[in-house]
Amino acid sequence: MRVVHYCQHVLGMGHFFRSLEIDKALLNHDVTLITGGTPLAITYPEHVNVVELPPLSMDENFGTFVHTDEAGNTHALTDSEITSIQQKRTRMLCDTLKELQPDVFLVELFPFGRKRFSFELIPALELAKRGELGNMRTVCSVRDILVEKNAPQKFEQRVVSILNTYFDCVLVHTDPNVITLDATFNKLDELAIPVHNTGYITPLPCTSPAETPQNHPSMMTDVPFILGSIGSGSVYPELMENLVKASILLANDLEHTLLVSTGPFMNPEYKERVKMLSNDQQHITVTEFIPDFVDYLCTADLSVSMAGYNTTMNLLAVNTFGLVFPFDQNREQRMRSTSLERLGVMKVLEQKDISPPTLSALLQTYLQEQPVQYKQHTIDLSGAQKSVELLEQIADNTL
Repeated sequence: MRVVHYCQHVLGMGHFFRSLEIDKALLNHDVTLITGGTPLAITYPEHVNVVELPPLSMDENFGTFVHTDEAGNTHALTDSEITSIQQKRTRMLCDTLKELQPDVFLVELFPFGRKRFSFELIPALELAKRGELGNMRTVCSVRDILVEKNAPQKFEQRVVSILNTYFDCVLVHTDPNVITLDATFNKLDELAIPVHNTGYITPLPCTSPAETPQNHPSMMTDVPFILGSIGSGSVYPELMENLVKASILLANDLEHTLLVSTGPFMNPEYKERVKMLSNDQQHITVTEFIPDFVDYLCTADLSVSMAGYNTTMNLLAVNTFGLVFPFDQNREQRMRSTSLERLGVMKVLEQKDISPPTLSALLQTYLQEQPVQYKQHTIDLSGAQKSVELLEQIADNTL
């Protein structure tokens, strides 16, 4: 099976890494991943070919195209620059599909999101509709919860129209025992194409804990190990700054180690502040990115993070308790994390909880006074493998 997978990350990295897990699971297939966000310095699986479109990102309000350089600095683009980039991207996307003639075109999020990227996706989908891409099947890949829209009825009708016109199937990466897509999308019954729940998507920890590096914070001492992370670092960098301050306060009462990942896109000023605060603190290590994040999370006694899809699923995969702070610009993170909090597998932090003194007290409570007894769960985390099985059936016309 030949798969072309389109994934456009615009602010964070969650969409990208969730998509990459599907590509990893497509080990025995021909995979081309088309990306269009700020390039990430990662190593791709050998079986995945990567096409990088000229990068486009968006500002924090998802309203304006911007360019983010390797240092994390964001620059506005002129109208002429945007037009030029859009034309180049559209040609590259369409030419790639024409050349590869894939069995499956897997499109992450669109049309449930990424409306601003219709300029390149609709022309590509039109190629398929006109029969210029052979027997290619087009599949939408979407997470469990959609962000709210200003004009929801208009948005939902547009999504239904595009799906019914251009797509063959929708894969929803959720466990219906936690939440289903119709909780945030009211027109599923108007779709003329099948919708399948795959389970949640997350990498699993390595099967050989003995291979943990000896310089790993959890291996250095017998004291509690806290892992602080913030995804790409593009939103609410204050959380990691406050965590470092809370750890410094906590060190007066409880010996521990803290590893903080700032993310590659954290505002440079905040990144520097986090580093400076930690300079003289031997128990604190600061890094920009942790490639084997799940393996580190597996050994943590406690996690402090934002409440994004990927991080919360990582917590479930390794049975590590997390203090999670939802990004409240939209409903997505709070809805999911609140549902998971009810299962006893994490605690949702509110704004009042993340001041350094309060956060320090919470850390001490969960590490010492009330050590976490992680509640086992039965949430389906096999979304990557089930997605592959469904794609194989779609390509074979057996679904």
